[in-house]
Amino acid sequence: MNDTSTDTVRTARPFTHSMVVIHRGIRRESRLLAEMIGATRPGDRRRARALTAHLSDYLMALHNHHHGEDELIWPLLLSRVDLDADVVLRMEAQHEKVAATIERIRGLIGPWTRTADAAGRDALAAALTEHRAVLVEHLDDEEANLLPLAERHLTEDEWNAQGEHFALHTPKTKILTLLGVVLEDATPQERTEFLAGLPAPARAIWRLYGQRHHAARMRRLREDVRTSRTGTALAALTGVGITYVGLSYLIDPVATASGFGLPVWPTGDEAAWLNIKGVRDLGTGLTVFALLAAGKREALGWVMLAFATIPAGDMLTILAHHGSKAAAFGIHGATSAAVLASGLLLLRAARR
Repeated sequence: MNDTSTDTVRTARPFTHSMVVIHRGIRRESRLLAEMIGATRPGDRRRARALTAHLSDYLMALHNHHHGEDELIWPLLLSRVDLDADVVLRMEAQHEKVAATIERIRGLIGPWTRTADAAGRDALAAALTEHRAVLVEHLDDEEANLLPLAERHLTEDEWNAQGEHFALHTPKTKILTLLGVVLEDATPQERTEFLAGLPAPARAIWRLYGQRHHAARMRRLREDVRTSRTGTALAALTGVGITYVGLSYLIDPVATASGFGLPVWPTGDEAAWLNIKGVRDLGTGLTVFALLAAGKREALGWVMLAFATIPAGDMLTILAHHGSKAAAFGIHGATSAAVLASGLLLLRAARR
């Protein structure tokens, strides 16, 4: 009995740990937003609109988060603490500093969204960098000094009231996005604990739709959109091309083989080898389509790099057997280069 009680105490988390999970998401987004905006190409208004839309959501969520603390947490603590009042007053002062950086950022969002120019981009990125420095100093201080104070002087219900305040003041259309931001880097245990505090319908919506929606939204937001589209287009063209070639070898193998580039090719019963090639090409094309349909861009990038060896090998085989140099370089060499480029672009986008 005593052992069980001891284990429960050791594994129990203080009720303020949810704030640590929330702060983790805030730190990540403040860093990524500064990086992504700073890396945006001048004139790319589509990218600017996507990033500033997410930035606006982030600023709204941070404002609501701090407003809940200002309204519900600081007054209660100030009424119950004595020697530690300076900690609470310091939190209030830090909130004011963060609010000032938020207002500066909001003033820069509109002009850059309209023009996507380099000067506006750099000004916004610099403001975000300054904002993050002020913010992280506050978050670190709050976790180290305010959370232990709250655990001693507030009840769990009093602490959780700020979560209800946040939900009340946040548009319902933004809740799933912001929940995803919070849970993205949470451990499985933290995720379970955080979701346990939500109503059952909200948990069901998150599991059935929310987490997939968040993952897809973040993937689109964080990748280099133009690079990803080029890589995806090349991969799709490769899939179409190799599927067509595969079907051609199955329907009319001898006529198709004549354009391959080799000086001779199987005929009669020996042409069955050409059907085997057709099956392999068809399977290769379907693999590309399957990964595209699943949205697995990084996996598709690695597959395209591997597939680039096939036309490269065809080119070398034709040259080694004194076949058509025009076909070797113009068909197979060019195909290998395009497939290789697709794989590299997709992997680059995934890393971004």
